[in-house]
Amino acid sequence: MTGFVWPLPSADVVGDLPDGGTLRLRAPVDADLDGLVVSGRDASSLRFTALPENYSRADAALFLRSMRHSPDMMLWIVDDPDNPGHFGGTLEVRLVNRPAATVELGYTTAPHLRGRGLMTAVVRLITEFLFDYGVHRVQITANPENVASCRVALGAGYRHEGTLREAECLRGVWNDLELFAQLDGDL
Repeated sequence: MTGFVWPLPSADVVGDLPDGGTLRLRAPVDADLDGLVVSGRDASSLRFTALPENYSRADAALFLRSMRHSPDMMLWIVDDPDNPGHFGGTLEVRLVNRPAATVELGYTTAPHLRGRGLMTAVVRLITEFLFDYGVHRVQITANPENVASCRVALGAGYRHEGTLREAECLRGVWNDLELFAQLDGDL
């Protein structure tokens, strides 16, 4: 392992979408709070996260503050490609193991942008960014019933490494998690 330093640079990350549009990951701003609330209250988000059912603007503001001050997590906002400068989703990078240069991704797509391949493009772009900064392993875990999240991982070139049995307790129910990973040598 050489060159891995945490935290990573928090600059904007820009790339291309498959349709020729521009993909931009940027720092969160207060204007993203409403988009976070809409996404946080969406039935799919509630089903696969620990967000409260009445997720509020105050909850979203607390989330952004906690991410700003977290020593082990980084957050980018996915810019809405149809409406630049507006909320299109989130991309979290969580430090898993510093000596092993391993991180994990967490992501959500704004409900109005789902099903278009946006998050697959985001995961590809951030994975390249992470490898450029010395990350050795990037992993994703997803509930097997969260088919969209599993498709994102596979579509972005991650390998399915197995099932972590009852690895998550969500709303009092034990859930399996599918484990996907990509190594810097896989590209």
